[in-house]
Amino acid sequence: MRGYARIFSAVLVAAFFVLHTAAAPAAPGFSATVRQCIDGDTVVLDTGQRVRLAGVDTPEKGSKGTPPQYYAREAQRFTAERTQGREVRVLPLSGASTDRYKRLVAELVLPSGESLNERLLREGMGSFYAHKDLPAQLVNRLTAAQKEALDTRAGCWKHVLSLPEAHAVYVGNRNSKRFFSLGCLRDARVTKRNQVRFANLEAAFRAGYAPARPCGIWPGAE
Repeated sequence: MRGYARIFSAVLVAAFFVLHTAAAPAAPGFSATVRQCIDGDTVVLDTGQRVRLAGVDTPEKGSKGTPPQYYAREAQRFTAERTQGREVRVLPLSGASTDRYKRLVAELVLPSGESLNERLLREGMGSFYAHKDLPAQLVNRLTAAQKEALDTRAGCWKHVLSLPEAHAVYVGNRNSKRFFSLGCLRDARVTKRNQVRFANLEAAFRAGYAPARPCGIWPGAE
């Protein structure tokens, strides 16, 4: 009987181990090496995938006759120095495969364990960009990082918030989390009930709103 008891116990232990292993959740995301930095918020992996950093908008480099925006070169250099040729952890957003440009929307974790998305905002390399599928926990981390940069006038903010336009009134759209200059608002068709008024540019960014692209609010390169 003792022999049967030992065999039965061993079978139970083995079954528990198999079931426990099968039920253990896989680590999220995957590892890959960054092959190229398109700009501050977009990289190309050695897998061929293009990755757009979730919740972050860095200044545009300019193309097809469009002039570059202020701090675009600095943001691209910042990302390249920390990622190009290095292995990073890619954490795609749950439920979001790619954006309209076929880019994978994700958070990138640097070899140091830091979130590149957070680091860019904390260093003032760009601004928070609200969009669908952003989990609340990531939104909280990114907006906190941006507020820290605004407090210290890190990176781009020292110049951007010193411009005359920074003291103008802006109006945000509660649904899209975009904000408009008063002149641009006339063509934006934002209903009165969805409008939120900001006393200045900093207030709009602190509230987690991003500039509406057609308004040309972000300054050009110097």
